[in-house]
Amino acid sequence: MLVASPTQPDQSTRLQTAVTTLLPILAAQAAAGRAARRLAPESTRAMREAGLFRVYNPRRFGGFEQPMAVVLPLIAQVAEVCPASAWVLAIYQIHNWVLALFPEAAQQEIFAQNPDPQICASLNPGKNQVRKVEGGYLIEQGRFTFCSGAAGREWALLGGLVCNAADEIIDAGCLLVPGSAVAEFDDWQVSGLKATGSISLVATQLFVPAHRFLSYADATQYRTSGGRTNPGSLYRAAFVPMLVLNLAGPALGAAEAAWRYFVTNLNTPGARASSYPLPGLARREAPAAHETIANARLKIDTARLLLGQAAQTIYAQSQAGVHMTPVDSAKVNLETSHAVRECLAAVQALFLQAGGAVLHPDHPLQLAYQDVTAINCHGFLAHEANVTLYGSLLTGHDHPSAFL
Repeated sequence: MLVASPTQPDQSTRLQTAVTTLLPILAAQAAAGRAARRLAPESTRAMREAGLFRVYNPRRFGGFEQPMAVVLPLIAQVAEVCPASAWVLAIYQIHNWVLALFPEAAQQEIFAQNPDPQICASLNPGKNQVRKVEGGYLIEQGRFTFCSGAAGREWALLGGLVCNAADEIIDAGCLLVPGSAVAEFDDWQVSGLKATGSISLVATQLFVPAHRFLSYADATQYRTSGGRTNPGSLYRAAFVPMLVLNLAGPALGAAEAAWRYFVTNLNTPGARASSYPLPGLARREAPAAHETIANARLKIDTARLLLGQAAQTIYAQSQAGVHMTPVDSAKVNLETSHAVRECLAAVQALFLQAGGAVLHPDHPLQLAYQDVTAINCHGFLAHEANVTLYGSLLTGHDHPSAFL
């Protein structure tokens, strides 16, 4: 596991105990979630009752304000039994952190009534436009994609480009809307992370009051209203690295579980691991399998170290009140995407050395391969884009973006 921060050891220990207790519940519901293409209500309820949704919430609303170095190992542990549960957990957690950056009226409206809100989101502003109107914003017509955890939503964050009456783009950000105010469009027919229920949400002629809008420019430039009303260092953390890094825990846990399954399966008499027919070697005796185990172990451990380093960077700079530069942010994003790519490489290597049995849709390595591949497809985790962005910024090139 990642090394947890030494801060607030009692709370960290309580959260770890809570995760250990709920793992059997999540494991028992994993297959049902895949079949339904959304988490089983029992899984969502168990994580909520364990207090896992409020890890980043302000203490003044009953939250725990835990550093990411504490939270990421918990997400990874959940992913070892159900990557989809871990993904939705990570989504709800980080969106509650985003809510803590909103104006006080929005925080009072939600946190004061419910310390464990379930907020799904589609944060990419490039796909939809909203209009600035008197008293707030109007979503005339919008379809917001990949809203993980939408089935359990109580609220939704919808990203968009803001235009004025003359259709000029004047801002970009996300709007907070009640979950009941948007319609569902079920387009989540996928091969990986099936149980996350990452459907699209549709809004039509929906007015959103001004206090439920967060400008990405304000968020990335450390000038949010919530960053002033919530004094904890957690709310001085850089916006995008926080959003990106919290998505990496599920890949780490899924890869760890895949590695453990592969090794255990090789050592089980009569296991489905079979043999390599041309050299006439049982897989357990084959150098190819031995090398795969060792190399996959290194890749997973590399991922863990990179994620720990990224979490520590965010923590140290927020504690010191240092604003992370675009270059520093891009480096954390790069470390994060490289870590999830290492997890994918490890799982893929194990998958390719496990024999034809992995082609069955319910095989543990098939499931892990599909889930970790799906995680690597997230736009924030697009590794090649993060590689070129970091190198380009480091050599003095400018990249105007809503998120940097």
